[in-house]
Amino acid sequence: MSQTIQRWLTLLCLLTASQVFAQPTLVIIIDDVGNNGPLGERAVKLPGPVTLAFLPHTPHAARLARKAADANKGIMLHAPMANATGAALGPGALTEDMSPEELQQTIRDSINAIPFVQGVNNHMGSRLTANQTAMSAIMPVIQQHDLFFIDSLTNPASVAQSEARSLGIATDRRDVFLDNDRSLEGLFQQFERAINIAERTGSVILIGHPYPETLDFLETVLPPLIANDNIRLIPADEHLQNNAWLTKENATPYPVSRLQMQLILPSSDMKKAKH
Repeated sequence: MSQTIQRWLTLLCLLTASQVFAQPTLVIIIDDVGNNGPLGERAVKLPGPVTLAFLPHTPHAARLARKAADANKGIMLHAPMANATGAALGPGALTEDMSPEELQQTIRDSINAIPFVQGVNNHMGSRLTANQTAMSAIMPVIQQHDLFFIDSLTNPASVAQSEARSLGIATDRRDVFLDNDRSLEGLFQQFERAINIAERTGSVILIGHPYPETLDFLETVLPPLIANDNIRLIPADEHLQNNAWLTKENATPYPVSRLQMQLILPSSDMKKAKH
């Protein structure tokens, strides 16, 4: 076992339960499921109630969504939205040159293409999520289907979450991307950062992708995390149900994280864990 994974397991084993604070929760969303069958199968088989976000109209999305439902995984539509780089979006693309009616029909078709869908997040979307007109067209369809919305936050100027909130849609935003750096050390640093946020604020939303490196990492770290029971892994829909009245902006932060109270980490490690 690598030194990095051993370090994580040692850190996890040192955490002890505390009755002072509520149990922090972790939501893991795996985006981009549907194009690759074998990697999608591995994502479905990940330990615990991981949430899978499916690209619409892709070859394996509907089949894998049904398997995910059988495996008690969370199920989302990963809706492709226009980005600032012009990268290809694939089927179900939502773009700025579409009329409100076209945006609504496209998102409606994409929702209907994913069996057992519970919510929506954006695939890319650095341009579209900052477009108030587009978001005000898309969100009523999500509301009509009684779905939640999680902003992947690919653009800090996004208005997607605020537009969803204005319609009373259960909504939240991504806190950490797991695998922009797919090295083992990079994955560990981001996972540790997510745990630190959960310890400090009570919950965290972590987004990753079905890369072989990410799946290898999660297959290793999730079983001991689940067994440890100090941070509870929950699907996205449960998180939104539990926190429908609460937003990250008005959440009461934990005064001191249990991680910081119980572990004296080297200064370099604390910097990695700092939000």
